[in-house]
Amino acid sequence: MRRAIPALLLLGALLRASTVPAQPIEPIQAKSYTLEDAERLALRNSAKVLSAEQSIIIAQQRVQQAWFQFFPDIGLQASATRYDARYPFALAPEFRSVLLFPSNRNGIYSGRTYMTQPLYAGGRNMNVLRLSQTALKQAQSQYEAVKMNTSYSVRHAFYQLLLNQELLAANRRHLADARAALARVGGAWERVEAEALVSQLRAREAEAEHAEQLARLDFRKELNIELDSPFRVVGALQSRPIDIDLTKATVWAMELRPELQSETYKAQMDDIAVSLAQSRRIPTLVAAGNYEVTGQEFPLRQNNWDLTIGLKIPFAFDFYTELRQKRAEKRQGEIQRAELQDRVRLEVSQSYDQLQFWQKEWPQREKEFRHLDELARAARAERRGLEPIRAQTALLEVESRYLNALKEHILSRAKLERAVGRSLTP
Repeated sequence: MRRAIPALLLLGALLRASTVPAQPIEPIQAKSYTLEDAERLALRNSAKVLSAEQSIIIAQQRVQQAWFQFFPDIGLQASATRYDARYPFALAPEFRSVLLFPSNRNGIYSGRTYMTQPLYAGGRNMNVLRLSQTALKQAQSQYEAVKMNTSYSVRHAFYQLLLNQELLAANRRHLADARAALARVGGAWERVEAEALVSQLRAREAEAEHAEQLARLDFRKELNIELDSPFRVVGALQSRPIDIDLTKATVWAMELRPELQSETYKAQMDDIAVSLAQSRRIPTLVAAGNYEVTGQEFPLRQNNWDLTIGLKIPFAFDFYTELRQKRAEKRQGEIQRAELQDRVRLEVSQSYDQLQFWQKEWPQREKEFRHLDELARAARAERRGLEPIRAQTALLEVESRYLNALKEHILSRAKLERAVGRSLTP
């Protein structure tokens, strides 16, 4: 009986637990993104932006290394040698080539401090410093270019998603109106045609929904967020005309584009590289000092010191080979820079023409859509026949063209800003 009591208590606890209602799982809140939020998150998560930041850090450390060339090379060295000599010999150069002689003692100890200071290196150290400083400026320009490319890609994905959402809503709205009008179609053949038109609208709605899902994936990819994380974008397809002169835009691009600034720094680096190649035939002057104590037993009392000034005159067989190579690289950079300038001018011109086209076309399409929408509202009293269903298909086409033109105007403005290298907002 005593053994049965715990079993009954356990059974009662299980029964009470089974009667407790399960707690509902709270749904995950969808994250909201404005355009500014999306750009900020993309710049923080983009692998290209993060890599460009590391390039700046690398260039900064190379500048520090170039400064250290002007400091003396100072160090300490100690060695302990066990040997057995039958005739005199010298240690390896790494151990100061200490001479060892046959002796009844088989150990020798040495310690020294040294300093080497270049007095004159033909401008090589200064050119290396200038080269690293210019490379840092180039890395910073490349970082700005990557940021601009990332921001443009995010804007494209953001407004493409807004467009697909608007198109999906329009498809659903016109499909609902067409299905409501389907019940009022009388004749058999008219019913067949009406069903076909409704089927066409349903297929377009499915395609619009699929396109919206693909746009959401592209938006996730640009922000580098989890593919299963719920989110929604906060914004609207809105734009306004902008007045800008093509000549002014081209001048801005020549001055502000980070890519052109990077090529300018590359040209300076090519000049420095030529100077470095020419400095190879310039003599160098070095001062060095050493203080050394050596002996076979402690304390070490035998000491040596030296102070040396040395002149090195180089005779390199590959001097002219390297010089011609650096001059060819400099010329190659000039050609690439000129080609980039032409490409930037063409990009500005194409973006400007595209903006002007959509700036004229977008208001016209909006006017046509608003006019047809008003006519459709006024004709809602006439609900019989195939005309209401056919009108829904036509209205959907007009509204889709208007929304697409609005999106193209927004993106063409963003593309022109990217081509110019600055915001065009007044």
